[in-house]
Order: sequence, then structure tokens, then C-alpha cells
Amino acid sequence: MLPQDKRMVGIIGFGKRGILHASMVNINPDAEWRAVCDTNAQLLTCMQNFYPNIPFFSDLDEMLEQIILDTIFICTPEDTHLSLVKKLIQKNMNIFVETPLADSLASSEKMVNLISDKDNVYSLGYYFPFKALFQKAKDLLDFGILDSVKRFRASLYCTLAQSSLCPKRIIANRISSFFHLIYWLFGPVKSLYGRASHKLTEGRSGVTLIMDHSSGLMGLLELSWSRPGYPLPTVKISVEGTGGTLEISDDDLKLYLYKKRGGFERGWTTINISDLSSPSRFFLSEEGYYEGNSSFIESCSEKKKSAIGWEDGLEIMRMIEAVQFSIDSNRIIFLNEAK
Repeated sequence: MLPQDKRMVGIIGFGKRGILHASMVNINPDAEWRAVCDTNAQLLTCMQNFYPNIPFFSDLDEMLEQIILDTIFICTPEDTHLSLVKKLIQKNMNIFVETPLADSLASSEKMVNLISDKDNVYSLGYYFPFKALFQKAKDLLDFGILDSVKRFRASLYCTLAQSSLCPKRIIANRISSFFHLIYWLFGPVKSLYGRASHKLTEGRSGVTLIMDHSSGLMGLLELSWSRPGYPLPTVKISVEGTGGTLEISDDDLKLYLYKKRGGFERGWTTINISDLSSPSRFFLSEEGYYEGNSSFIESCSEKKKSAIGWEDGLEIMRMIEAVQFSIDSNRIIFLNEAK
């Protein structure tokens, strides 16, 4: 790709995610990191010492006026996303938004409506689809390795400090990513029922969900962000079918078949993460982050639809809101009610 064809990238929000995306853009041959905007003046003063050749701005309008850009990464709190997007769409930008899409279903719907007639690329920071083990699991399920899938169980456990340093934003991001994984693997959800001892985004809580997918598949989900012994978010999924069972975790994939199928023998087969070639060229933070970032840059360069779009983010927000409705009302919620 010729230098003049590189994506000219600006970063809005220079916390952990913003710094990560800037680092990934910096090593992408098809992109050039050109500017940063953050309202934290103290942060800007500190970080500019590390990046003396990058212009830092505290005012977005000023950055957009002074620097030629065509691609933006939004790495700010979700309650800022809608207002930022309204401004950036007027500037004809390709836009990547860190998850979740917005702070509410209503704001998410407004964001999707804003791009309904636009041709640029609008992407979202979900990374499970770019991880090798989960890609392998998706390929096996799409192939029909279990024959007819009947049900699944899935869990997300992590241990967050029970203090003011445990903001609802961290929990919302983890719930959002987990729900996207379920949506990506098993398709749209028709209805759900949830029980919890606290609100979905409170610090000490466990949530149990029953999901009825549009395909007829039933799922049981457990989420806890105060479970001891899980310093890192840990995902486990078990899928049952008429032809066998598939167990998926962050570390390995275990397949049990009742008879030989798809090149796998009858009985147990274990595939460890080390057995698969990672799709990521670089590991920054964790597997999949660089690939998600570069997939967006590639979509912008080739003017094609993003692998993970804002419409996906809207469905995830619909799931999250339906869960809270169900917990509050103690009843089954159909997702077309969550509007």
C-alpha cells in the first residue's frame, strides 16, 4: 500500500484502551497515528513527553480543524459516544468505538440510525471472534460437528475489588463482550429470563440467565464478578448436541463425539491453545486485540463492511437491557420488548 493510501488516524480518549489502540496503529503498515484528543490536561502533559511527535489536543473541534484525519478510534466512557459520533459523522470519518456501543439502548439505536445511509466503516471493539480457540469453536459449530445442537451452558467469572475502584463501566464492558461471544456463536436471542441479588452493574453480584435463541437453542448463563479466585475474566462454554459435546475455555477446546465425524475420531479430542496458530501478528494486552484493530483498518482501506459493526453492538445492548428488565420484573422478556 502506498504511503498516501494509509489511514490517517486520530485517537479520542487516551486511557488504557486509547494507548493500546495508538500502539497498534503505530505498528500497522497501513495506518498512521496523527493526533490524540483527551480532556484530561494533566494526562496530556504527562503523555506528550512519551510521544513528542504526536499533537495532543484537549478540544475535539480544534483537532479536527488542524489535523487531516479520516479514521477515528473512540476510547472514552460509553456515555460520551453518541455526542462524539454526531460530530464525527459530519466530518465523514470512519469510526471505531470501544465497547459497549453506548450507555443505553436508546443511545445505541440513535447511533445506528445516524449511519443508516452512510458508506463509511463503523466498527466495534469485540475481540473474541479474533481469538484462535474461539474461531476454531465457531468453525466446528458452523460445520455441524455436533449434528443438531440442543443446549449450551456458559459462564463468565472474575474477581473485582469491592471498592470505588470497581466502576459499573468495567462490569458493563465485560458483560457486553461476553454477550457478544454468545450472540456470535449461537445467533440472535428471542427471549430471556434472569435472576440476580443486585442490579446488573453493581459490584457484588451473580446473575443467572436462561436464553431462548431464535434458532430454538436454549442456553443457561452464569455471570459473577465477585467470585474468589478469578483475577482474570474466565469464560467456559459447554455445548450439547445429538452427535456429542463441545467444551470451550480460554485455554483449550474439548470435543467428544459419539461417532467419527469431520476428521475427528469417536471419543475425546483436546485442542490446546498452543496447538493453533494465533491470527494475531502481535500480542498487545491479549490475543485478538491487534487483529480486531487491523481488521477495522483493512475494512477502511478496502471500503468494505466491518467484521463487527454497530448493528451487532445494538443487539448486545438490547440483550443487556432485557436482562435488567427481567431481573427487575421477575418475568421472561422478549427482546422486541427491549426498545
